Amino acid sequence: MSIKLKALLPIFILCVLRVSHICAQEHYNKYYTHVISTEFLSDKLLEKQVDVANIDMHFLNAAIFHLTNIERVKASLSVLGFYDKLYRSASLHSEMMIKHDFFDHLNKKQRQWREPSDRIFYFDDSYRAIAENIVENNLLDHEGSVLRYRTEFTSGGTLIYLDHKGELIRYASYLSIAKRLVLQWMNSPPHRANILDERFNLLGCACGVDFEKVPILIRCTQNFARME
Repeated sequence: MSIKLKALLPIFILCVLRVSHICAQEHYNKYYTHVISTEFLSDKLLEKQVDVANIDMHFLNAAIFHLTNIERVKASLSVLGFYDKLYRSASLHSEMMIKHDFFDHLNKKQRQWREPSDRIFYFDDSYRAIAENIVENNLLDHEGSVLRYRTEFTSGGTLIYLDHKGELIRYASYLSIAKRLVLQWMNSPPHRANILDERFNLLGCACGVDFEKVPILIRCTQNFARME
C-alpha cells in the first residue's frame, strides 16, 4: 500500500478549550519561558520514540514551535514569541480537523469556526495581522514524501507496519516528527512565507492525532499573529 503525504456542542468545545488553556499555562514555563530554541532542541528526550499509547502532545507542539523559530533565525529574522491564545485557536482547529475528518483551512462543519479569522479573533481580537499553516502526516519513522508499507498483526494482536523488505517500520521520535512537519511547511512556498513573514511576532502550534487511521494520522496547525 502507498499513501501520498499531504459538531461538538459549543459549550463542550469551550470546555475542551479551557482545559487546553490550563495545560498550555502549565507547560508555559517548562517549554517556552526562559528557554531558547537551541537549548530546548538539545533535550535528549526529543530523540525518544513516540509511545502511541501515551503521546506527550505538549512536548511535540513545543518542538514544532522551536524548530519554526530555528528557521527564522536561519533567515536572520526575529524569533516568534509563544502566545497561549494562538495556541488555543491552533488547538481548536487541529482537534476539529481530527473530529470531523477534514483537512482544510475552512471548517465547513461548524459555522462558528469556519474561517481562520473566526477562530483566531475569537480568543483575541487585537491582532494587527494573522495567518495560518496546516499540515498532515503520520507517526511512522520514514523518509521521503511517499510511504510504502504493508500491515500485519502479531500473535498478540498488535498491528505492525512492514516496509517492502519485510522489515519493521517503527514509530518516529518526537524530534523526527516535528522536523518532518516543519520541513513540509518550508517546502511549500505559501507556508514558508508565513513562517518567514517579518510582520509576525507571535506563534501558537498545536496538533491533533487520529488513532483510528492506518497509519495513525497527525494534523497540525500553526497560528501566526502580529501584536504591538
